[in-house]
Amino acid sequence: MVLTAGVITVQSVQSNTASLVATAASGGTGPYTQQWYRSTTTGFSPDGSNILTGQTGLTLNDTDLIPNTVYYYKLVYTDTGHSNDQVTATQVTLTTNPAVQGINQFAQSPFLGMVDLKVGPTNITAGQVDSSQSGSLYAGSFVKIVNSTLQPPSVVGISADTDNAWGVIVYDIKSQAYGVGDRAEIAQSGTCMWLYATGAITRGTEVSPDITSPGSVQAATGVDAIIGYAFDEAVAYGDLIRVILSTPSFKVNS
Repeated sequence: MVLTAGVITVQSVQSNTASLVATAASGGTGPYTQQWYRSTTTGFSPDGSNILTGQTGLTLNDTDLIPNTVYYYKLVYTDTGHSNDQVTATQVTLTTNPAVQGINQFAQSPFLGMVDLKVGPTNITAGQVDSSQSGSLYAGSFVKIVNSTLQPPSVVGISADTDNAWGVIVYDIKSQAYGVGDRAEIAQSGTCMWLYATGAITRGTEVSPDITSPGSVQAATGVDAIIGYAFDEAVAYGDLIRVILSTPSFKVNS
């Protein structure tokens, strides 16, 4: 009989985890072995770059997933009793849930670059994207001044975690991206705003920008430039977390 793959079913999906189960293969001569594969690219070919090492059963409990992300799964069956023939189950797709928020979340649907609270003298000022800026800036982008003589001053995105950010671009429903010459609202010291966490962050921890992941912060180390501290906590990569900004001050002349 011809070897036939089983069928994969998604059982449950959370922000950072997913559970899948597959039926057994049929045909061939058996016994069968299985190997799970996962990718963020549809139609991927199962190989060493997307193998889920050690996941060889018919049930998969996948962890360390990124919230609000589309994942694709395949299961390869091998008939070890007949020349190691292989067949692959039809790809299944799932989308992880948005990041789980903790208690005391005042915004019902928080998002990157949203100003959530006024803590102390909340300061929202203006900046314009400098001609030297390569590419667009977005909500949550950390920026620094490159020309303070202009009104408003011109800014560019920071280029290293050790750069001192002058402020953070605020989410604006009217504009989602800012190119050369555009003006943007910029949050400074005393503003509490939503940013992404690149890992677990404890409440009150000093945080620094992580330029490898736009709009994200990480627990600061001794060499990192401090952007503020965590107002609440993050559990895993991709969680939204409120950060009370602590940035260099700059007064725009009226």
